[in-house]
Amino acid sequence: MRKVLLATTALIGVALAGSAHAAASSPISLNVGGYNDFVAGLYSESQGIAVGPTGAAASSPRSHHDFEDEFKISFDAMGKASNGIEYGANISLWNGPEVTNAWAGGANGVTVNSAYVWMSGAFGKVLLGDEHGASDLFVYAPTVGEGQLDGRYMDFTSPFSLARIMPSGIDNTEHSTKITYYTPKVGNDANKVQLGVSYIPNMYDYGSNVTKFYAAAPAAGGGANGQANSPYQDVVKAAVEYWGNWHPVHAALSAQLIEGQGSTTGLATTTIGGAGAAASATPAGKAMAFGAWGLGGQLGIDQVAGLTLGASYNNLGHYDAVHGQNKNQQVFDVGAKYEFDKIGVAVNYLNGSEYDNMLLSGAVAGTTANDTNYVSNFNGYGAGATYTWFPGLTSAADLTFFTQGMDTQVDTAHNDGYVFLVSQKLTF
Repeated sequence: MRKVLLATTALIGVALAGSAHAAASSPISLNVGGYNDFVAGLYSESQGIAVGPTGAAASSPRSHHDFEDEFKISFDAMGKASNGIEYGANISLWNGPEVTNAWAGGANGVTVNSAYVWMSGAFGKVLLGDEHGASDLFVYAPTVGEGQLDGRYMDFTSPFSLARIMPSGIDNTEHSTKITYYTPKVGNDANKVQLGVSYIPNMYDYGSNVTKFYAAAPAAGGGANGQANSPYQDVVKAAVEYWGNWHPVHAALSAQLIEGQGSTTGLATTTIGGAGAAASATPAGKAMAFGAWGLGGQLGIDQVAGLTLGASYNNLGHYDAVHGQNKNQQVFDVGAKYEFDKIGVAVNYLNGSEYDNMLLSGAVAGTTANDTNYVSNFNGYGAGATYTWFPGLTSAADLTFFTQGMDTQVDTAHNDGYVFLVSQKLTF
């Protein structure tokens, strides 16, 4: 399937490029947009550990308040040929969290959030480069402002003590270099459906990097040619979304499937297996091949304009697990959003169980091969509100509570806490 997808997409791209070149085209336009989001946070975690100099758990004072400034700037170029084919490119830069900085944010450094070229027409849409892929079609419980349980609160928690359990299932900020194809939206005004599929040679591998070796490189080649970031190869994403309007309700329903082959290098040498000093906490072994799937939807009620209800379920299979780690991995979320005039409010709940092999609890005595870094019960409760002062200028308040239980008798493996955020955001 991967070879067919790769070859077919390449042929489509060559054919369309030739067709677009042959036809007279309109001048390429360039749009610049983005946002700046200032956030003040109050936060607490009960797990009193921090990364020590050798990667072991170590006592450390915890901060409880700080400011954060996240920004993004996006450049969109677009042209249109006389035969109706549209084409373009996107490059967006930000300082936000992703796997390459252990989901801790880029501090004052700027990284690429997306960079791809695309073409669209009656055949659908093809994207080539660094972007989220077909899983963008997947929907889950709605949020407002800073996203409640959709991840922003994790900027104020430690990735080595709190698991990244998200309503999207597998990380929805992933933008590995890939090929993605979307079909046209097929249907009528009341019912439409769209499918998407992506192929990723190396997951969590970005930009101009070319993977030449999957383990330590030969001495002559030096370590720079090794693959240190990708725990999975030949990853395929497939997703479908349906939009329906059945008065008095309207809905968006979705399903996704993600599968990948485990790397030939140990999980501890990959970014998600133990970034930086946390690598010593990662169990020995290679990442298992995984197959993950999910179902999600949102529902609106015509009689209550502005109200959206939503829920999703994801089964993660063996994602981020090594042999011997065979316990259940799943995430469920449910929530509601209500928007009226300039105000938006949302509440949501998330429950999950999964392995997170970045957690330092694996270095604590008392764990076993099968339950190392296994979060047996995670519960999150979120509420948020926004007020739009003027077009593009929004204030938000966001409160998230979480409880994390791990399948071990070591008290420090458990983690309860909260994050309260107040923000001012300008989108342009």
